[in-house]
Amino acid sequence: MAHWTETYIGRPYVLGASDCARLVCDVRREVFRLPVPPEAEPDRAASVLGRYRQMSEGVDEYGERTDDPQDGDAVLMRCRGRPSHVGVYALINNEPCVLHAMQNAGMVVLHRLRDLPRYRLHVEGCYRWK
Repeated sequence: MAHWTETYIGRPYVLGASDCARLVCDVRREVFRLPVPPEAEPDRAASVLGRYRQMSEGVDEYGERTDDPQDGDAVLMRCRGRPSHVGVYALINNEPCVLHAMQNAGMVVLHRLRDLPRYRLHVEGCYRWK
């Protein structure tokens, strides 16, 4: 049986329409059949620094930090020292992974958490939706 992440791998990255924040919301809605508050989606018209702030505030407002992530939990990542990217936690064959829409790759990708530093990404924390 295919893992739920396979549905998303390769989906094109489109800022504002199919980016990292949208992927997290889509997976929550489509895979886990859970509601997404409309205000949880960031304002793509904001500046880059504004989006960093929105992402950090959104994670704090809609998520609770967890040291025991489960499939579907949000993974907040830092790039260049700032929380700037978000993905979805998935445990695949006992390997912690993150599904994320990566602008540099131009699509949704799946990476093992331990491989993220190769892509200049570092896990800030995992968050369970409130």
